[in-house]
Amino acid sequence: MTEAFVILTSEIQAKSPAISFINSNKGKPLLVADDYTFKLNKATTTTKYWICTIKDCAAKVHTDSNNGLMKSVGNHSHVPETEKLEICEAREKITFFKNFSHP
Repeated sequence: MTEAFVILTSEIQAKSPAISFINSNKGKPLLVADDYTFKLNKATTTTKYWICTIKDCAAKVHTDSNNGLMKSVGNHSHVPETEKLEICEAREKITFFKNFSHP
């Protein structure tokens, strides 16, 4: 029984997207999963509910209070936002080095 649980857990983890976080233009946190961005919609003491940043897209992600992935819900109605993410990451690096170089 334990062996089946380990196999099932491994399969779920393999299918789960890796998540990371960046800041929006306004400094708000954005969750990134599989080249899609999500904004925080609601937070309780145990769960954070994230919705896709593209209007009318049904995809959602739930994380625990420590930002650990709990589940993904729904499908995206658009292509991944690869270029947008590259721009956001470049902007964050520029801001970091700009702040780092000034005492």
